[in-house]
Amino acid sequence: MQPVKLFLGSLLAISILSGCATTSQQAPRGVEVAFQQAVMEPVLPDIELTPELLNDLFIAEVALQRAQYPVAVEYYARLAKQTQDPRLVERAAQVAVFAREYRVAMKLGKLLVKLDPSNVSARQMLTALLLKAGDYDAALASLEQVVQQSAVGEKPRYLMMMRLLGREEDKSGALKVMQRFIERHPDDNAGLFAYAQLALRAGKLDKAEQTIDELLQKKPDWSQAVILRTRILQASNRELAALEYLGQAVGHNSKDMVLRIAYGRMLVAVGQPEEALTHFRKVLKREPENNDILFAAGLVALRIGQVDEAQGYFLSLNDRAVRLDETGYYLGQIEEDKENYSRAIRWYGTVGRGGNYLNAQIRSALLYARQGDVDTARAHLQAAQPRSAGQQLRLYLAEGEILRDVGHFEAAMAVYDHALNESPNHSELLYARAMVAEKLGRIDWLERDLLSVLEREPDHVDALNSLGYTLADRTNRLDEAYGYIKRALALRPESFYIMDSMGWVLYRQGKLAAALIYLKKAMQVNPDSEVAAHLGEVLWVKGDKDGARDIWHKALELSPESSALLDTIKRLEQ
Repeated sequence: MQPVKLFLGSLLAISILSGCATTSQQAPRGVEVAFQQAVMEPVLPDIELTPELLNDLFIAEVALQRAQYPVAVEYYARLAKQTQDPRLVERAAQVAVFAREYRVAMKLGKLLVKLDPSNVSARQMLTALLLKAGDYDAALASLEQVVQQSAVGEKPRYLMMMRLLGREEDKSGALKVMQRFIERHPDDNAGLFAYAQLALRAGKLDKAEQTIDELLQKKPDWSQAVILRTRILQASNRELAALEYLGQAVGHNSKDMVLRIAYGRMLVAVGQPEEALTHFRKVLKREPENNDILFAAGLVALRIGQVDEAQGYFLSLNDRAVRLDETGYYLGQIEEDKENYSRAIRWYGTVGRGGNYLNAQIRSALLYARQGDVDTARAHLQAAQPRSAGQQLRLYLAEGEILRDVGHFEAAMAVYDHALNESPNHSELLYARAMVAEKLGRIDWLERDLLSVLEREPDHVDALNSLGYTLADRTNRLDEAYGYIKRALALRPESFYIMDSMGWVLYRQGKLAAALIYLKKAMQVNPDSEVAAHLGEVLWVKGDKDGARDIWHKALELSPESSALLDTIKRLEQ
């Protein structure tokens, strides 16, 4: 949060004191708006706006905007003490809190409460400061004053207590204060709820469960209390009990959409998206304008393959101008999966910000490239606006991948070279450049980059495997290649492509029987065309040409354009 946004500007601050010479009703409208929620017509002192006062105020404001917080706190605290104006005292206290000058803030908070006893926000701030200072008795007394002055009704009161105590780092202290509060007010349901939530936050699960059960005996239909009990059960590693309990609550209160929504979300979390969608549909039947559930239903429907239903939900949100960046991205995904690439690009183009912005730009570029327009794809990526060095890195990697996929290896190399000038020794970039070097036949470049990766990350599995396989396939350094692949396989023993590498290096070493073991296992895990090419070649060399042809024939049915297969068959059949 920037100080300039957190506090009023210097001109407005001067206006505050200018209004003090008369009455609050005569103050400028901007002052009234700024303070109407926090200050309820306190008695204002009659202050002469002297040059010295204006000078101190100017110094305080400039120091604040220049992040010279000790100076700002010093001058604002002096002005607050000198003027005794509640509005300026509150501003000074806020500055002190922002600067983490808590002792100064405490004094100013006490002064503000004295000057303006009806200021609830001032009492809330003072309560938090007392708690932070470990003065639990005073914090409790202050909390009781806040509760007494706050809006009636259990929901606003427990929300207020949680906002006040729940954000404090001293979880144990906050719990102690709340425990003393409910001991004094055992019939305060909002207090019981807040205590149970604070106990959960502090990891005191037994106390949390005991308290929420006590509350539910008095108010069994309080939806938020039911949901809190499920959270306590989940925190106690009783996921199934939580799910069963919440499901029963939904069964007993079928019209309670708050419970049904919570149950649907829990079903998603435990891997039951189909059942979750059933509940979201019921909610939407009763609350068709519930945008949050409309979005959740869209995500779940998309996840389980109900694409048309998901598309309908996202289109409804988009028509309402709700979550435009998110719905645009998912609608783009749907059109892309349907191979409606032009529509997908249009939807991706509506994503202007948010977490999906960069993904949308990259997906659009890949779709341009898929349609053969590589120049537009590159221009699209270069026009994207990354918000961090990490995002710029992703754009470079995407551009290099597009160029590599269409065989523009020299251009891809240039992109990676440029990126590595900006981010030297970045492992992902080095690995990507090494893969392009292999396509260019520059094994020396590949080895240089992969060894550079392994120097910093000795257990980089992909670098170990790629280096080992390339040395086995392109050189006679077979023992060296075997060492790299062995290390990779130890780190990721279930990887079919590392099994394939191990089979291939063993084949190159003349160990055909051992090679077949690894290649057949790799083929069982994933009938990949390159694995099929290798397995077929080993069978061919062993004399089982019919077995080799059978493997190749089956693989060609799945991957008729595989260059690895076609090249192997052509080489051996000649």
